Amino acid sequence: MPHATIAVETPFQHLIVEQALAYAQQMEKTSNEAADGKVLDLCETLTLTKGRQLLRDILTAAMQQQADQVEKKGHRPASASVDTLAATKVVRHEPS
Repeated sequence: MPHATIAVETPFQHLIVEQALAYAQQMEKTSNEAADGKVLDLCETLTLTKGRQLLRDILTAAMQQQADQVEKKGHRPASASVDTLAATKVVRHEPS
């Protein structure tokens, strides 16, 4: 059996490697245990369910990592454009 060493540098990378390995193991198990003529159907179903979930989990983790980094640094100053020609109109409601 081939053996590889993978160096991960962040918790995010560790999570992705761990989840991808679990997905690959499940794909191998599914394809090895499938009855003749059913391998493609079962592996495709696995891809459409577990594969999509894997991608959602990776995206969620990436967005959470980004949010955590922004939170640590504090809010970045953002510029806001102002239309100097716009008039502000106050709407006053008369009591009925």
